[in-house]
Amino acid sequence: MRFGFIAATAMLVACAGAAVRPAAESEELNEMRGQIQAQSALLAQQQRRIEELEVKLAALAAKAQPAHVTPASPARPDPRPPAKTVKAGGRLRRTDRPNPVEHAPRLPSDVELREPDEEALARLATDPSVARDFDADHIWADAVRKLNEGRHVEAEVDLLAFVATYPQHSAADNALYLAGLIREVRGDCAGALQIFESLPLKYPAGDAVPQAQLERGRCLRVLGRKAEAKAVLNQLSAEHPQAPESAHSRQLLQGL
Repeated sequence: MRFGFIAATAMLVACAGAAVRPAAESEELNEMRGQIQAQSALLAQQQRRIEELEVKLAALAAKAQPAHVTPASPARPDPRPPAKTVKAGGRLRRTDRPNPVEHAPRLPSDVELREPDEEALARLATDPSVARDFDADHIWADAVRKLNEGRHVEAEVDLLAFVATYPQHSAADNALYLAGLIREVRGDCAGALQIFESLPLKYPAGDAVPQAQLERGRCLRVLGRKAEAKAVLNQLSAEHPQAPESAHSRQLLQGL
Protein backbone atom coordinates (compact mmCIF):
# COMPACT_ATOMS: atom_id res chain seq x y z
CA MET A 1 0.00 0.00 0.00
CA ARG A 2 2.71 2.45 1.04
CA PHE A 3 4.89 2.09 -2.06
CA GLY A 4 1.99 2.65 -4.43
CA PHE A 5 1.20 5.92 -2.75
CA ILE A 6 4.81 7.08 -2.80
CA ALA A 7 4.75 6.74 -6.60
CA ALA A 8 1.63 8.86 -6.85
CA THR A 9 3.11 11.42 -4.49
CA ALA A 10 6.36 11.63 -6.38
CA MET A 11 4.42 12.50 -9.53
CA LEU A 12 2.41 15.11 -7.63
CA VAL A 13 5.51 16.77 -6.26
CA ALA A 14 7.27 16.65 -9.63
CA CYS A 15 4.42 18.60 -11.20
CA ALA A 16 4.81 21.30 -8.60
CA GLY A 17 8.50 21.81 -9.26
CA ALA A 18 7.97 24.11 -12.21
CA ALA A 19 5.40 26.24 -10.41
CA VAL A 20 7.59 27.32 -7.45
CA ARG A 21 11.18 28.41 -7.03
CA PRO A 22 13.12 25.12 -7.48
CA ALA A 23 16.05 25.94 -5.18
CA ALA A 24 14.18 27.81 -2.48
CA GLU A 25 11.21 25.45 -2.33
CA SER A 26 12.92 22.06 -2.72
CA GLU A 27 13.03 21.51 1.03
CA GLU A 28 9.37 22.47 1.35
CA LEU A 29 8.38 20.06 -1.41
CA ASN A 30 10.24 17.30 0.41
CA GLU A 31 8.22 18.15 3.51
CA MET A 32 5.03 17.96 1.46
CA ARG A 33 5.81 14.37 0.58
CA GLY A 34 4.81 13.60 4.10
CA GLN A 35 1.63 15.66 4.08
CA ILE A 36 -0.96 13.04 3.09
CA GLN A 37 0.59 10.60 5.58
CA ALA A 38 -1.81 11.93 8.22
CA GLN A 39 -4.68 10.43 6.30
CA SER A 40 -3.36 6.88 6.83
CA ALA A 41 -4.78 6.54 10.32
CA LEU A 42 -8.03 8.08 9.13
CA LEU A 43 -8.31 5.61 6.24
CA ALA A 44 -7.77 2.74 8.66
CA GLN A 45 -10.66 4.08 10.70
CA GLN A 46 -12.84 4.44 7.59
CA GLN A 47 -11.89 0.90 6.60
CA ARG A 48 -13.27 -0.36 9.90
CA ARG A 49 -16.42 1.73 9.41
CA ILE A 50 -17.00 0.15 5.99
CA GLU A 51 -16.64 -3.30 7.49
CA GLU A 52 -19.10 -2.50 10.29
CA LEU A 53 -21.62 -1.00 7.89
CA GLU A 54 -21.46 -4.00 5.59
CA VAL A 55 -22.22 -6.25 8.57
CA LYS A 56 -25.20 -4.04 9.45
CA LEU A 57 -26.32 -4.07 5.83
CA ALA A 58 -26.33 -7.87 5.70
CA ALA A 59 -28.19 -8.11 9.00
CA LEU A 60 -30.84 -5.58 8.01
CA ALA A 61 -31.35 -7.22 4.61
CA ALA A 62 -31.86 -10.60 6.29
CA LYS A 63 -34.31 -9.11 8.78
CA ALA A 64 -36.39 -7.62 6.01
CA GLN A 65 -36.83 -10.94 4.22
CA PRO A 66 -40.40 -12.28 4.67
CA ALA A 67 -40.58 -15.35 6.85
CA HIS A 68 -41.91 -18.47 5.14
CA VAL A 69 -43.31 -20.66 7.92
CA THR A 70 -44.62 -24.16 7.23
CA PRO A 71 -46.50 -25.58 10.26
CA ALA A 72 -45.27 -29.16 10.00
CA SER A 73 -41.78 -28.40 8.75
CA PRO A 74 -38.76 -28.85 11.01
CA ALA A 75 -36.86 -25.85 12.30
CA ARG A 76 -35.07 -24.12 9.48
CA PRO A 77 -31.47 -22.95 9.76
CA ASP A 78 -30.77 -19.27 10.30
CA PRO A 79 -31.49 -17.64 6.88
CA ARG A 80 -29.14 -14.75 7.49
CA PRO A 81 -26.16 -14.79 5.13
CA PRO A 82 -22.74 -14.67 6.71
CA ALA A 83 -21.46 -11.12 6.89
CA LYS A 84 -18.75 -10.51 4.34
CA THR A 85 -16.38 -7.61 4.44
CA VAL A 86 -13.97 -6.21 1.89
CA LYS A 87 -10.96 -4.45 3.28
CA ALA A 88 -10.09 -1.11 1.73
CA GLY A 89 -6.44 -1.94 2.06
CA GLY A 90 -3.86 -3.59 4.29
CA ARG A 91 -3.59 -2.62 7.91
CA LEU A 92 -1.83 0.70 8.18
CA ARG A 93 0.84 1.40 10.75
CA ARG A 94 -0.34 3.79 13.40
CA THR A 95 2.00 6.69 13.90
CA ASP A 96 2.05 9.54 16.33
CA ARG A 97 0.09 12.10 14.30
CA PRO A 98 1.62 11.30 10.90
CA ASN A 99 1.98 14.25 8.66
CA PRO A 100 -0.25 13.99 4.48
CA VAL A 101 2.03 12.94 0.31
CA GLU A 102 4.60 10.23 1.56
CA HIS A 103 2.33 7.55 2.95
CA ALA A 104 -1.04 8.72 1.74
CA PRO A 105 -3.96 6.43 2.35
CA ARG A 106 -3.97 4.13 -0.65
CA LEU A 107 -6.63 1.69 -1.75
CA PRO A 108 -5.13 -1.06 -3.94
CA SER A 109 -6.50 -1.00 -7.46
CA ASP A 110 -7.02 -4.77 -7.39
CA VAL A 111 -9.47 -4.59 -4.48
CA GLU A 112 -12.98 -3.60 -5.42
CA LEU A 113 -15.18 -2.11 -2.73
CA ARG A 114 -18.41 -4.10 -2.78
CA GLU A 115 -21.52 -1.98 -3.19
CA PRO A 116 -24.86 -3.35 -1.93
CA ASP A 117 -27.32 -4.33 -4.65
CA GLU A 118 -30.48 -2.32 -5.24
CA GLU A 119 -32.67 -4.90 -3.55
CA ALA A 120 -30.58 -4.79 -0.39
CA LEU A 121 -30.69 -1.00 -0.28
CA ALA A 122 -34.46 -1.08 -0.74
CA ARG A 123 -34.69 -3.12 2.44
CA LEU A 124 -33.00 -0.39 4.46
CA ALA A 125 -36.11 1.78 4.70
CA THR A 126 -36.20 1.13 8.43
CA ASP A 127 -32.71 2.56 8.88
CA PRO A 128 -31.76 4.83 5.94
CA SER A 129 -28.87 6.35 7.90
CA VAL A 130 -26.96 3.08 7.49
CA ALA A 131 -27.14 3.33 3.70
CA ARG A 132 -26.12 7.00 3.80
CA ASP A 133 -23.08 6.31 5.99
CA PHE A 134 -22.17 3.35 3.82
CA ASP A 135 -22.32 5.44 0.64
CA ALA A 136 -20.35 8.29 2.22
CA ASP A 137 -17.49 6.03 3.26
CA HIS A 138 -17.24 4.53 -0.22
CA ILE A 139 -17.31 7.95 -1.92
CA TRP A 140 -14.52 9.17 0.36
CA ALA A 141 -12.46 6.04 -0.28
CA ASP A 142 -12.97 6.36 -4.05
CA ALA A 143 -11.78 9.99 -4.02
CA VAL A 144 -8.61 8.99 -2.15
CA ARG A 145 -8.03 6.15 -4.62
CA LYS A 146 -8.17 8.62 -7.52
CA LEU A 147 -5.64 10.83 -5.74
CA ASN A 148 -3.30 7.87 -5.27
CA GLU A 149 -3.65 6.96 -8.95
CA GLY A 150 -2.55 10.46 -9.97
CA ARG A 151 -5.99 11.54 -11.21
CA HIS A 152 -5.64 14.82 -9.34
CA VAL A 153 -8.30 16.87 -11.14
CA GLU A 154 -10.93 14.17 -10.63
CA ALA A 155 -9.84 13.68 -7.04
CA GLU A 156 -10.14 17.38 -6.28
CA VAL A 157 -13.64 17.55 -7.75
CA ASP A 158 -14.74 14.45 -5.84
CA LEU A 159 -13.23 15.61 -2.55
CA LEU A 160 -14.99 18.98 -2.72
CA ALA A 161 -18.26 17.30 -3.73
CA PHE A 162 -17.88 14.91 -0.79
CA VAL A 163 -17.51 17.82 1.64
CA ALA A 164 -20.56 19.56 0.15
CA THR A 165 -22.70 16.41 0.32
CA TYR A 166 -21.51 15.05 3.67
CA PRO A 167 -20.32 18.12 5.65
CA GLN A 168 -20.76 16.30 8.98
CA HIS A 169 -18.73 13.23 7.99
CA SER A 170 -15.72 12.52 10.20
CA ALA A 171 -13.42 12.80 7.16
CA ALA A 172 -14.90 16.05 5.77
CA ASP A 173 -12.11 18.27 7.14
CA ASN A 174 -9.46 15.89 5.80
CA ALA A 175 -11.13 15.83 2.38
CA LEU A 176 -11.15 19.63 2.29
CA TYR A 177 -7.48 19.71 3.27
CA LEU A 178 -6.51 17.23 0.55
CA ALA A 179 -8.35 19.30 -2.07
CA GLY A 180 -6.32 22.33 -0.99
CA LEU A 181 -3.10 20.32 -1.03
CA ILE A 182 -3.76 19.20 -4.61
CA ARG A 183 -4.09 22.84 -5.67
CA GLU A 184 -0.98 23.87 -3.77
CA VAL A 185 1.25 21.14 -5.17
CA ARG A 186 0.23 21.91 -8.75
CA GLY A 187 1.22 25.56 -8.15
CA ASP A 188 -2.19 27.15 -7.54
CA CYS A 189 -1.37 28.66 -4.16
CA ALA A 190 -4.04 31.35 -4.53
CA GLY A 191 -6.74 28.71 -4.99
CA ALA A 192 -5.30 26.51 -2.26
CA LEU A 193 -5.21 29.45 0.14
CA GLN A 194 -8.99 29.86 -0.13
CA ILE A 195 -9.48 26.28 1.02
CA PHE A 196 -6.91 26.40 3.81
CA GLU A 197 -8.43 29.60 5.17
CA SER A 198 -11.95 28.16 5.14
CA LEU A 199 -11.09 24.87 6.86
CA PRO A 200 -10.60 26.18 10.45
CA LEU A 201 -13.80 28.20 10.11
CA LYS A 202 -15.86 25.20 9.02
CA TYR A 203 -14.15 22.60 11.20
CA PRO A 204 -12.46 24.38 14.14
CA ALA A 205 -12.05 21.09 16.02
CA GLY A 206 -10.94 19.07 12.99
CA ASP A 207 -7.68 17.14 13.14
CA ALA A 208 -6.70 18.64 9.76
CA VAL A 209 -6.61 22.21 11.16
CA PRO A 210 -2.87 22.25 12.04
CA GLN A 211 -2.01 20.85 8.61
CA ALA A 212 -4.18 23.45 6.88
CA GLN A 213 -2.60 26.24 8.93
CA LEU A 214 0.89 25.10 7.99
CA GLU A 215 0.05 25.01 4.28
CA ARG A 216 -1.75 28.33 4.58
CA GLY A 217 1.47 29.87 5.91
CA ARG A 218 3.49 28.19 3.18
CA CYS A 219 1.19 29.52 0.45
CA LEU A 220 1.27 33.03 1.89
CA ARG A 221 5.05 32.85 1.86
CA VAL A 222 5.13 31.69 -1.78
CA LEU A 223 2.75 34.51 -2.71
CA GLY A 224 5.11 37.04 -1.10
CA ARG A 225 2.75 37.90 1.77
CA LYS A 226 5.43 37.31 4.37
CA ALA A 227 3.91 39.34 7.20
CA GLU A 228 0.67 37.34 6.97
CA ALA A 229 2.61 34.10 6.68
CA LYS A 230 4.54 34.93 9.83
CA ALA A 231 1.34 35.68 11.75
CA VAL A 232 -0.30 32.41 10.65
CA LEU A 233 2.75 30.29 11.47
CA ASN A 234 3.13 31.91 14.89
CA GLN A 235 -0.56 31.26 15.54
CA LEU A 236 -0.07 27.61 14.61
CA SER A 237 2.79 27.21 17.09
CA ALA A 238 0.81 28.95 19.83
CA GLU A 239 -2.44 27.03 19.36
CA HIS A 240 -0.98 23.60 18.56
CA PRO A 241 2.44 23.50 20.27
CA GLN A 242 2.55 19.68 20.40
CA ALA A 243 1.57 19.11 16.77
CA PRO A 244 4.35 18.04 14.35
CA GLU A 245 3.23 20.89 12.08
CA SER A 246 4.42 23.38 14.70
CA ALA A 247 8.00 22.17 14.27
CA HIS A 248 7.69 22.71 10.51
CA SER A 249 6.20 26.16 11.10
CA ARG A 250 9.21 27.18 13.18
CA GLN A 251 11.50 26.10 10.35
CA LEU A 252 9.54 28.20 7.87
CA LEU A 253 9.61 31.18 10.23
CA GLN A 254 13.41 31.15 10.14
CA GLY A 255 13.26 32.01 6.45
CA LEU A 256 10.85 34.93 6.84
